[in-house]
Amino acid sequence: MQTLDITGDVCPMTMVRVRMGLEQVEPGGELEILMAAGEPVTSIPSMLRDEGHQVLAVERVGEAFRLRVRKKA
Repeated sequence: MQTLDITGDVCPMTMVRVRMGLEQVEPGGELEILMAAGEPVTSIPSMLRDEGHQVLAVERVGEAFRLRVRKKA
């Protein structure tokens, strides 16, 4: 599983980097995204669901959050 760290990014770069990261994942594959608390925790999962991907988990890891997503096939 690939990991993408966007904890230092702000919108709209968070969404741009997540889309670019997903381009590197095979359909049906998983991507782990590390993100800062706040706006990304709601906007990124929502965007991914809207685009047809499956959000597997969102969990707090220290000061950040870890999101696991399965790319749509």
